[in-house]
Amino acid sequence: MEVVLLSGLSGSGKSTALAALEDSGYFSIDNLPTSFLKKFLEIVEFSNNQIEKLAIVCDARDPSIQENIQELIKLIKATKNSLLLIFLEADKKTLIKRFEQTRRAHPLSMVKGLPLEKAIEEENNLLSPVRTLADIIIDTTDTNVNELRRTILNRFRKDKSSILIQLISFGFKYGLPPESDNVFDVRFIPNPFFMEDLRETTGLNEKTYEFVLNQEQTKNFIEILKEFLNSILPLYTKEGKSYISIAFGCTGGKHRSVAIVEFVGKFLKDKGYTVDIIHRDIER
Repeated sequence: MEVVLLSGLSGSGKSTALAALEDSGYFSIDNLPTSFLKKFLEIVEFSNNQIEKLAIVCDARDPSIQENIQELIKLIKATKNSLLLIFLEADKKTLIKRFEQTRRAHPLSMVKGLPLEKAIEEENNLLSPVRTLADIIIDTTDTNVNELRRTILNRFRKDKSSILIQLISFGFKYGLPPESDNVFDVRFIPNPFFMEDLRETTGLNEKTYEFVLNQEQTKNFIEILKEFLNSILPLYTKEGKSYISIAFGCTGGKHRSVAIVEFVGKFLKDKGYTVDIIHRDIER
């Protein structure tokens, strides 16, 4: 069994990394106390290898992590499982900004009543021994969510021989996705926003999806897009490119671009490509 232990500072991106590992085929568990892990691994051992890849977040929410982490690592290695410990961090200024933006409380602020800055400092001290044991340390200070997700997917996805395609839906009113290699403007498609029964939905809604895909403009665009993708993707692969980001934008990023990305994602998956879908502005 492949085991990934994911640890690090609160606000450094552990949830994003865990989600990417799950998308890469790992059975994922967040915030399982290290004292429970021994029993859990014993259960897995007797499950006839039904779990081949396991990713677990162990962090400061478990007050016993400092005492148990070394024993846990020895336990995993003793069972002849492969083990990788990844530690995520970011500088204090960045972490403070992220907590202020999300308006979430730091775990140690909740448990010990510490102000944010002090909570970050104490967590740093608490997890310092864990950091020294890490196989990989990822500093996310200058890394956004999409970049971190890309880093994890590129390392752990099953098929590394083919190109990884990231599809992004977005709203032009919120700006272009800076990481995109190709951008398509789909604002020429009739807008479901102006349909009273579709206005409050998104492109994930079946009726809205069908409305967008059944437009004559969409059908013509899809045929051209298919031909384009069938032509360029093998060329990217031939040139050794392992990752490409393709964005589709409409006005608000809720209806047309979302539906198009969902369709293109299915089309590419059916072709055998590894696809990562991000609906950047769907919740705005």
